[in-house]
Amino acid sequence: MINTHGFIGYIENMQDVPYQLVVQKPTDFYGTTALVDQDKSESTDTYTLANYAKVTDSPLMYTKPDYITFNAGGMDLVLGVYSPTGKYKAADFKDNLEKMVVAQKKFLGDMNTNKKYAIMLYLSGGDGPMVKGFGALEHHESTSVVLPEAMPKEAIDQTITDVVSHEFFHTVNPLKTHSEEIHYFNYADPKMSQHLWMYEGGTEYFANLFQIQEGLINKDEFLKRIGEKITNSKNYNDNMPFTVMSKNVLQDAYKDQYRNVYEKGALLAMCMDIELRKLSNGEMGYRDMIRKLSQRFGENKPFKDDKLIDELVTVTAYPQIKDFYNKYIAGNQPTPYAEYLKMVGVDVHKQETAPIFWLIKDPNQTGYDDKNKALAFDENSTLSPFAKSIGFKITDQVLALDGKTIDIQKIQDFIGYTRTIKDGQEVTVTILRDNAGKKEKMTLKGKAILDKLSVETLQFKANPSPEELKLQTQWLTGKK
Repeated sequence: MINTHGFIGYIENMQDVPYQLVVQKPTDFYGTTALVDQDKSESTDTYTLANYAKVTDSPLMYTKPDYITFNAGGMDLVLGVYSPTGKYKAADFKDNLEKMVVAQKKFLGDMNTNKKYAIMLYLSGGDGPMVKGFGALEHHESTSVVLPEAMPKEAIDQTITDVVSHEFFHTVNPLKTHSEEIHYFNYADPKMSQHLWMYEGGTEYFANLFQIQEGLINKDEFLKRIGEKITNSKNYNDNMPFTVMSKNVLQDAYKDQYRNVYEKGALLAMCMDIELRKLSNGEMGYRDMIRKLSQRFGENKPFKDDKLIDELVTVTAYPQIKDFYNKYIAGNQPTPYAEYLKMVGVDVHKQETAPIFWLIKDPNQTGYDDKNKALAFDENSTLSPFAKSIGFKITDQVLALDGKTIDIQKIQDFIGYTRTIKDGQEVTVTILRDNAGKKEKMTLKGKAILDKLSVETLQFKANPSPEELKLQTQWLTGKK
């Protein structure tokens, strides 16, 4: 699996020079890529690329042949799969992928002009390299995906629908519609754009919206996903202007907020969608706005980063969009989700759990490290008041609580013990802490602080008003 920017060096002042990439390979290997091989040899593939940007935009995967090709919505698509134990074949995923791509092409309409697209699916497992991170990376004409081979087929299908669709929507934004910071990207000294709310947030919103509008999921599943994003967004700083975070995301003070682009970023796009539909009596939504923006600009015509909101007002003809932007995207006001959801006939129900004792706010974000036999936490989790009081760090792993060690086979007994802990009780936590690359065993002590978890659930109103029902139908179907 060759992500080219990791293998092919950047030579200063030569980013616009054409490249020839020659890959020597075993004669029985096939290269999955969107690039076109220009020689007839079975042992080499030769590719000509216009510039360094095209090099970094063109991943390749070489393996024993396991691929399928088909045409979906007028686009030629190739899916190459590497499954180390042979558990899966490319053909296993064809039906789901075809259904998804046809739905995406229909959703995007004339916004997508791709004639070909390649997907490289690398499944990690068996005796192969230990992959530490899973996910996908988008390119103009391809997506590279890494997932665990141990996943059930249904889970891989769902991930392909969620993750690969997200990456494919990037063909519109930012790959074809973007600011000067992206268009004239400085590889040696990167300058970031203010608009991750649109590039990543809007794309993530599209990846969910198309599924409800094209009938891949039902309205309750869609609402459940929105509810999860609202809950997850609370793990981040809700008062930090998104434009400031985005512009400075490479700096330590902001980088921990990055993953909120997939939570609050998507929710900002949703609220803007509802706002536009309300203003236009259902005639215009977020998708229409992005289509008009892509018609005004394009792959070779970037917009000025600090002028984007003025451009959005121009393409929508609604100055109110600027007020929304200044308050909730460039401003520090938390977005009133309940207010926007009410417009489309959705109620937000708040419930508080009984006080609980744990190290993070949401116990569901607790994981397990089999190697260390310790509990570990998602680094985006929010520490509980107790954890903060004893100096616990989110990167710490828990070996024991009051001497009770972690046995994954008897984890319910351990959970049961945590529920017996009373407010003010002395508690001892045995941890592993990373100290200059080495794991150090430590003990932290303090008085227990029980904490309430506030849970919000979203529900469609049983009796929405005619206005709410009309807006809800337009929102969920995309129809005017």
